[in-house]
This record gives sequence, structure tokens and C-alpha cells, in this order.
Amino acid sequence: MSAIIRGGVSGTDADVDANRQLLANLGDPAHPAAGGYYTCSGGPTAIVAAALAADTSLMSMRFSSGSTRKAFLYKFRFCMSPATLGAAAGVAGQIGLQRFTTATPTGGSARTANEQNEPIATATDMTDIRDNNAALTVTSVVFGNEIARTVVPLFVSSAGWFEWIYEPEYPTVLVPGDGVVLRTRVACAATQTWVFAWTAHWREGPTIA
Repeated sequence: MSAIIRGGVSGTDADVDANRQLLANLGDPAHPAAGGYYTCSGGPTAIVAAALAADTSLMSMRFSSGSTRKAFLYKFRFCMSPATLGAAAGVAGQIGLQRFTTATPTGGSARTANEQNEPIATATDMTDIRDNNAALTVTSVVFGNEIARTVVPLFVSSAGWFEWIYEPEYPTVLVPGDGVVLRTRVACAATQTWVFAWTAHWREGPTIA
């Protein structure tokens, strides 16, 4: 059975169940006419040093200031594993995602974004993505609000790994020129060293819909 939903400029066919309740079949998300869905991943092979200072920038991605679209960051995944165990009395560090504007971080290794649907996607406007095990250069970068934060666990008895996923109910919206950076927020443990990897997921288009 079908029903006609009236509203807007035309009616739309919709399925209903035996109780005449609307049925919703969730399919793939609509693809914007300009933009698309993108991912990017990275992670330096070099080890992050012990006692890395607070506010050290490890990874950044900046949306082109010349874009006519917006970027919607809806998932960020961070994984780390210790290379050298920490001291039992050590203090765990903290890392966070933070907004930035004005200038682009430099240094480290540049990463290339992946278009999830290459045949129809428009090339990404997230034109600068990079990471570094030591510190990106942030000359003239203006840091804004912190988006999310987590502890960098202290491993003292055995090696393992840690995963942090930032997956907000509402995406972090970046307008042209905006970026996000992964930074230490509290200095890392005095003796523990570690390696890390990350993956970002975002959409580009004119609206949130």
C-alpha cells in the first residue's frame, strides 16, 4: 500500500504498514551535487618522545579558504600503542582535537584524502592534511575552541593499545579556512614513548542535509 504525503511543491509516494504507519527504509546517504564523502588516514612510523610538552601539534587538517562549500567532520579515530613502558608513578598525558584558523601548520608528512565514491565525488577541498611524531610548525596559527579530549593511557606493566573515537551526534562544521588539529593538552608521561595512527571521516557540501 502507498500513501501520498502532501507538502512542498509536489506529493511523494511513501510506504505504510498494516496500521497505516509510515515505513522508513534507510539507504545510502544522499550524495551532494558538489562535494562528497571523504576519509583520510595517517600516522608517523617514528616514535613519539617521552614527556612531549603540552600543546604540541601532532596532526592537522585545514579546509581550503577558497572553497565554496562547508566540511562536516563526523568521525575521528585515534589509536596508540606504547613503544617504551611508563613509570608506575607517572602521570598520564592528554590529547585533544581543537579548531584553528588564519594559518596552516607545516612540516611532517602530508596525507592524501580518499573520495568514498570516486566516480561522482568532487575533489576534496580539505587541501592540507599532515602529521608528525614530534611537532608540526604552527607559526601564526590561531587556535580556537577545543572540540574533544581524552587521556593518553599510562602503560606500566605490559604493552597494549588504546583507541579513542570522536563521533558526535552533530558534526563539527568547518567553513572555508577553518581546520582541526590533534594536540597534546597535558604533557605526556615522563618515560613512556608511543606510536599512533588516526583516521578522519567528513562530508563536504553546501548544507547539513
